Amino acid sequence: MDGVNLTLAGDESVGLVGESGCGKSTLLRLLLRLEKPTGGEVFFGDQNINECPEKKLLYYRREVQAVFQDAAASINPRMTAGQAIAEPLLNTPGSFKTAALKAKVREAMTQVGLNPDSSNRYPHEFSGGQQRRIALARAIIARPRLIICDEATSGLDVSVQAQLLNLLQDIRKGNELQYLFVTHDLAAVRYLCSRLVVMYGGKVVEELPTAQLARALHPYTVALALSEPDLLHIKDPVILEGEPPDPAAFPPGCRFYPRCPKPLERCGRELPPLKEVQTGRLVACWKHL
Repeated sequence: MDGVNLTLAGDESVGLVGESGCGKSTLLRLLLRLEKPTGGEVFFGDQNINECPEKKLLYYRREVQAVFQDAAASINPRMTAGQAIAEPLLNTPGSFKTAALKAKVREAMTQVGLNPDSSNRYPHEFSGGQQRRIALARAIIARPRLIICDEATSGLDVSVQAQLLNLLQDIRKGNELQYLFVTHDLAAVRYLCSRLVVMYGGKVVEELPTAQLARALHPYTVALALSEPDLLHIKDPVILEGEPPDPAAFPPGCRFYPRCPKPLERCGRELPPLKEVQTGRLVACWKHL
């Protein structure tokens, strides 16, 4: 991953899509300060978190929470649901008496649709969808400004996915927070996010309002949009030839060039920059620069 410039402003929610290996998870780990970058900066407000000592990061870790793809693996199996949900409050500045802490746990569990009386049960006693709700309750209990969701709805039944998306939408409205929503599900992005960022080969290739996805400019984004299932219309499948680039040996020029259906001659020589071509729309494609 290199040259990624991502900004979240106001109370917007941003969807981040791209095929496996494009750098999405690496970006999330950098944003969460689980890894340190070899270059570049990560700002939260006016504070560069890469330069913060661990003690000063406590505020940032309270303001930015995460819901990981494998909820079961992200919850300590030796903790009860209530203990896991309370953990962010115990690891951030401020003290809570036992009664107040229990009240906040019950409030968070109720908010995500879990029975507060189940707080003494262990993670393995919950279904997959309920484990995601535990992870979400843990994320919102500290009232963060940003929640990073890594494939938060993947692997769930369609009905459970819909319930979780509705829940995420309701929580966002009720708490005035932002989401960075990483997913392969474009329908989920349409529902939850106002802006879409598309990554390929470790770089952002397009950024656009979600409502304009049908008018995408970059050929990779176009292929993603056309590959979305449509139960109301019969259409031929869109298959991109070739394989994603090897991160250890990116091709010269545009990283999508070997798979592009209609490349230009310069695409194989020069890497296109990400530039704004319309208000709120950025693309890295020589055809549109």
